[in-house]
Amino acid sequence: MSIRALPQDVVDRIAAGEVVERPASVVKELIENALDAGATSIRVEVEGGGIGLVRVVDDGHGIAEDQLPLAFASHATSKLHDVDDLFHIASFGFRGEALSSIAAVSRSRITSAVAGAASGFRLDCHAGVPAPATPCACPQGTAIEVRDLFFNTPARRRFLGAISTESARCREVVAAVATVHPGVRFELVVDGKTRFTIPGDLDLGERIAAIYGKDFRSELVWAERQEPGTAVEGYISLPAGARARPRAQQLFVNGRLVRDRSVQAAVRSGCKDFLPGSLHPAFVLQLTIDPQRLDVNVHPTKAEVRFRDRDRVFSIVRGACRDALLGSDLAPRVRVALPTPSGAVPPVAAPRADGLTSGGLGELPLGTAALSGGAVAEDAPGVGRGGVGTRPAGGPVGGGHPPASPAVAAPAPRAAQRYVQILRTYIAHDSDQGLVLVDQHALHERVLYARLQGQLARGEIESQRLLVPETIRLDPGDYDRALLLADELARFGLVVAAFGEDTVAVQAVPAVLRNESLPDLLRALVDPPDAHGGIPHGLDRRLFTMACHAAVKAGDALDESEVAALFQSGAEIEHDATCPHGRPTRIVIGADELERLFKRTGF
Repeated sequence: MSIRALPQDVVDRIAAGEVVERPASVVKELIENALDAGATSIRVEVEGGGIGLVRVVDDGHGIAEDQLPLAFASHATSKLHDVDDLFHIASFGFRGEALSSIAAVSRSRITSAVAGAASGFRLDCHAGVPAPATPCACPQGTAIEVRDLFFNTPARRRFLGAISTESARCREVVAAVATVHPGVRFELVVDGKTRFTIPGDLDLGERIAAIYGKDFRSELVWAERQEPGTAVEGYISLPAGARARPRAQQLFVNGRLVRDRSVQAAVRSGCKDFLPGSLHPAFVLQLTIDPQRLDVNVHPTKAEVRFRDRDRVFSIVRGACRDALLGSDLAPRVRVALPTPSGAVPPVAAPRADGLTSGGLGELPLGTAALSGGAVAEDAPGVGRGGVGTRPAGGPVGGGHPPASPAVAAPAPRAAQRYVQILRTYIAHDSDQGLVLVDQHALHERVLYARLQGQLARGEIESQRLLVPETIRLDPGDYDRALLLADELARFGLVVAAFGEDTVAVQAVPAVLRNESLPDLLRALVDPPDAHGGIPHGLDRRLFTMACHAAVKAGDALDESEVAALFQSGAEIEHDATCPHGRPTRIVIGADELERLFKRTGF
């Protein structure tokens, strides 16, 4: 079989398949072109899921008449001049493939005018073949229309979703990009209806609230960290705002919406001490990196990047997320649903003006949560902007940073506090924030875990020798592992030695243990279970197991002095908001909620 060059139209359609995956890809590329053109206002119109029409209108610097024929040409761009420019790309576009790829599989039109020109010009392109430019009247800026997407590649059309699905994907892209570009006005119109309009003078927090709702915004806290050449800032969810799937997550690198597993892992690592293993944090984070330390020429759709200092980026992101949570009040706030009177119709949430649903980008939540985090909403009475968990008004993301917020203490008991033990499991007390319910086992577990971590780091976990060693018969597999791990177990204060076939003798136990079942503890330490949320593998999992076994249990009666000592111990460690499982140690029923429940106000 002979080798032959492919026809140009085939080459163009193959290239288009790499860049234009679906209508949302067209929306993303055209918006990024508008941003590169210095636009301060961008209007996006979508019809028929973007298959019928995508129109993006901007007020950027426009395209001159002599440059217009090159707009749809392959590998023609204003962003690069030589090969050296590839190593410090600061623009969104640079390949010169987007418009040519879009034009190859659609019927497209560009209408553009530059400042001071007597008129604008229009150029039509049918399946990649441009017509001559013609003069027309139009304001400064550029409008690009893309109609009948994939009309000449029917196989690609068959792999698209329903019109509603593709419309939702287009909305997701516009919403995401609009979130992190303060200073730019965005308007989205879908099938003739305005879904949302975001003024240019809103900061990041206000844009999140405007697009995804105040309920979601109230679940987020500000996170930031800066080092020379690299900075991260944005919002991360409190533990109560975590999701079952890792989809409510947005990452922007130098303003570019990307996917990166290493950054997701860094966020997860920063939150691992606060979340159950089955839940994932939501976040909107912006990484600002020196372009020379970043390779964006990785993927045809520019959806992936490569970091030169990957470990450094991981450390910065992880530290920012952990510091943000440590500096926040993590106690969930409870809102109890009042019973609906017989025959009454439950209230229905009004439709959102922006048309977004829970199927938005990353399934960002839009409804009112029954259990919300402890962040202070921006519109909360008596709380100004720049308070805990908010970002002060200022420049766009990447410029200007809010002052560091002081660490937020957990709801503290009042002076001369009396505690009430409920069901021998929960401890109730009042605070300035309302009624606080504390899980005694979870709090004690966290205290012991932190104490054991410190002792292990110093190599001095306290142990207590038994006057008479206790013999324990194990399964053959557990017996072999116990002897293999004898030195490691001794580091935890548990000293074991062989004592006949399939039997070991326990000679010393950790001092934190009370009247625990040594056989159960030994088996758990020899083969720690995997189902512990947020607990890494190896040593920490064994520390967790010890803390879990040693902590007070549900049903244990505690007197007030023991409760006071437990609370004092919690105040002395790094944080006591969650147990090592990631479960909250306390919840708060606010004063306003109590007023509502007793129908004293606002019910």
